[in-house]
Amino acid sequence: MSLFEGLNVATRGLAAAQVGLAVTGQNLTNASTEGYSRKRIEQSAEWKRDGSFGQMGFGVEVYSINRVRDQFVDRLLNEEYTRYGYYSVKDAAYNRIEDVFNEPSKTALNSLMNNFWNSWMDVSNNPKDLAAREILRENTETMTNQFRYVMTQLRSYKNTINDEIESRVHRVNELTKGIYDCNVVIAATENTIGNKANDTRDQRDKLLSELAKLVDVDYFEEENGAIVVSSGGNMLVSLAKSHELAINRTEITELDGYQYSRVEITSALTGLPYIPKHGEMKALIDVRDIEIPKYEEYMNELARTMITEVNNLHQNGYGLNGLTYIDFFDRDPSKFNAANISLSQAIKDDLHNIAAGEGGKKTHVELGITNTINIPQLSEPPATPPDDSSYVFDLVNDTQNGTPDYRYIYKNSLEIGYTDSNGVLQVLQEGKDYDIDYNTAQITFKYSATNAFGDPAGLDITIKFDHHATGFSGPDDEGNARLISQLRDKTLMQADIFGNSNQTMGQFYSGMLGRLGTERNEAAAGLETRTYAVEELRKRQDEIMGVEINEEIANLIQYQHTYQASARYLTTINTMLETLLNM
Repeated sequence: MSLFEGLNVATRGLAAAQVGLAVTGQNLTNASTEGYSRKRIEQSAEWKRDGSFGQMGFGVEVYSINRVRDQFVDRLLNEEYTRYGYYSVKDAAYNRIEDVFNEPSKTALNSLMNNFWNSWMDVSNNPKDLAAREILRENTETMTNQFRYVMTQLRSYKNTINDEIESRVHRVNELTKGIYDCNVVIAATENTIGNKANDTRDQRDKLLSELAKLVDVDYFEEENGAIVVSSGGNMLVSLAKSHELAINRTEITELDGYQYSRVEITSALTGLPYIPKHGEMKALIDVRDIEIPKYEEYMNELARTMITEVNNLHQNGYGLNGLTYIDFFDRDPSKFNAANISLSQAIKDDLHNIAAGEGGKKTHVELGITNTINIPQLSEPPATPPDDSSYVFDLVNDTQNGTPDYRYIYKNSLEIGYTDSNGVLQVLQEGKDYDIDYNTAQITFKYSATNAFGDPAGLDITIKFDHHATGFSGPDDEGNARLISQLRDKTLMQADIFGNSNQTMGQFYSGMLGRLGTERNEAAAGLETRTYAVEELRKRQDEIMGVEINEEIANLIQYQHTYQASARYLTTINTMLETLLNM
């Protein structure tokens, strides 16, 4: 090797040391930068062919600057980010639902239901005490307010989730666009062998990790360095562009009339619904469409049972004014749920209408009446009922048949039917075929028809019902209040496979809270497991890609000495050349 070739070797050494120093400086200054991967220069010995010695050293060559990463660990971490995102949202959701119920506390529903039943017992102990009735009305109002509050909060949370889904869709679109922009830079930079877009790759990996928390991602890298990303079978980033998710809002009206706006997600590329398989978005959709509606239905089922059972007893009892057939809860179909449960207007207006009295012994009656009226033909009722008093049948004062006074009949116990000429019992429907005034015990048929089988004399009918033998027993009658208070201990809910109810209302509510607690614990356990997995993989990733200050300082010293040695070598060669030229 000639002296002039030695100058070239020295120059290459100086250049390599400068690159090493620059890369080390970049590592040191980005030691605390999130997502930064430490860089290493890749260098090799340069050589030329010599006729006498074969390969002769020709200095050093820096052929690449590479990130220190483990793609396998990166992929595992992204998969765990997806699971972590799912369980973090589920855990927060169950915490929020638990906060809505606020159990156990004096203002929560369990305590208020107990106050409600206790108030009925107090009324049964002193049925003519208006103060006890007032406390019952107040405790009922407080309980129904809590029913409505719980439903309002659950629905409000559902609306909030819609907003969160929309926000995350926007973020997904921002991330996929950022990934595509990185793809463009990487592909343009790495079109020459040895060129690396290291910092842009760091940026893309950071965006990809954030995307993995939101939705499940599947990705692979093309030869030009760009990555293709899909989720739930939908393309998010292709080589050509990023593909956005679109948001559609649909107005939903529930059975009780409640309206809200529901967010649906579609792929802008295909127009098909986008359904994530995991991640935060999947958890949000599950909470909105499965978890919250499940607890809404629990509350509705509890409210419907309470309204039905209390009203059924209350209607057949007697208030202080001797009136009966009064609803305790509002029976309007729009209020037959937890969101709108309410006292009836009669109870709100007058405490005397609280039916504490039982009235007397219940007696079952079956009347057989022949050829008294023309029974309606069920198949073809006229559009307009005729105005003819001959179609009114009076259970109180039926002089034609001499029936006794059956004024005090139980509501919903009435059955009117007849046996047709084929021997088949035909049962008429209240509201469709006839109306009944329970206070006057008058039955009004909505239309008349001769026997469909040709008997002009009319059909034999039967009337079955339950009634009180004596009616109102006076202000000291407490039997109905006691019966209603005993509903607390009756198994009225959760039918088994044989159709038999096996839970009280209190047990049903406690069971619902138990399921909520179990699901909350499962979500918390899942989050704890995923958190641990993420932390362990991040430690492993940091060990690989993280900047270690002491190591970088050692490299700094090494490249400094290399630079100094190369400079000394250059000075030596230069001196030798001067000596040669001065000879």
